[in-house]
Amino acid sequence: MKKRIFGILAALLLMVQAMPVMAAEGDKLSLDNLSYTFTDIDGNEVTTQSSGKSKLLVFFRTGCWNCRNTLRSIASSDWLANGDAEVCAIDIDQKTVDEVRSFQNDYCAGSAIKFVAEPTALANQAAWKYDRLIHPGSIDMETPLIVMLDGNNKIQYMTQGQYTAEQIAADYLPGLSTDTTPPSNPDDSQNPGNPDTPDNPDTPDNPDDGQNPDTPSNPDDSQNPGTPEQPDETPDTSSGNTACNHVGESNVISQATATSDALVAVECVKCGAVFRYETVSNSAYAAFLKETANAILNAEQNGEAVVNTKIWTSFNKAVFEAMKSRPDVKVTVNYVYQGNPYVLNIPAKVNVDSLMDENGFGGFRFIEQVLSAK
Repeated sequence: MKKRIFGILAALLLMVQAMPVMAAEGDKLSLDNLSYTFTDIDGNEVTTQSSGKSKLLVFFRTGCWNCRNTLRSIASSDWLANGDAEVCAIDIDQKTVDEVRSFQNDYCAGSAIKFVAEPTALANQAAWKYDRLIHPGSIDMETPLIVMLDGNNKIQYMTQGQYTAEQIAADYLPGLSTDTTPPSNPDDSQNPGNPDTPDNPDTPDNPDDGQNPDTPSNPDDSQNPGTPEQPDETPDTSSGNTACNHVGESNVISQATATSDALVAVECVKCGAVFRYETVSNSAYAAFLKETANAILNAEQNGEAVVNTKIWTSFNKAVFEAMKSRPDVKVTVNYVYQGNPYVLNIPAKVNVDSLMDENGFGGFRFIEQVLSAK
């Protein structure tokens, strides 16, 4: 029962976060492209420009589950293997070449995706500039950010969050085509075997035509798969399968750790179809705080609790309450702030209340100032 309640709450939270973003990104944009040049992990120059072929720019984070799922799906797609579009994956967290190559080997080995490891903040700045082309006042950007260019170097679509290769192929790739070459044989339009002609009953003129059961005509429709209560996952009825009246529920796939958020799958409780995967925001920070509090509470008498983190820079009230419960324990925190390593030493029997604000939070830099003033 608790699991189901958590799943419903997580799904509702994710809906609220995801739906406004997608609502702004479904329209064809036809915007002038931005120009950036990077170096991929093999030492080759990579540009954000397209020239004669559709191109996807995927701004990603190596620790993002939505990025992993999206790029893994693209890597195994037929349209990438067939060369229907180029794909450039650009890390925005200033990871090293080895870290990005490890990501490539784990999730996209053997694919034609070009991976970029940018040592400066340029990639992150580029992602924000792309995002603000359609979200001018944006202060929050979900990853992956996917920018889709046609062969004439025009930005036609942008989307954030997890997207499968099948969704990209159905919803966007047809709209990126710049091929206007007429058929070599004027009689071909009468040939039902030609997939490029309007008379082919299997290929609608408009890729967003409502007659295509696999492509929603409106990405903001209330039947969007991001809504667990009414998922837009229409089963394939052409093979005789019975359509399922889906009922969505979020289930935890992997628990949060101190370095990665929990992963949940929104799936149908009737047929088991999975509509999407999402991370639970701030769950990694919550896991870090819980681990820290437990380390303090379980420390030896008159002992020391050592905390190591490269991500987090503050404690909450639960950690400070643990310190109050174990005034005999010294706490040592090895952390990183603005790229530099620091060591915070909190002595035993310290006045814990002085280390936190009225909301129960205390940043490591603030705590150092308090302790140095004593």
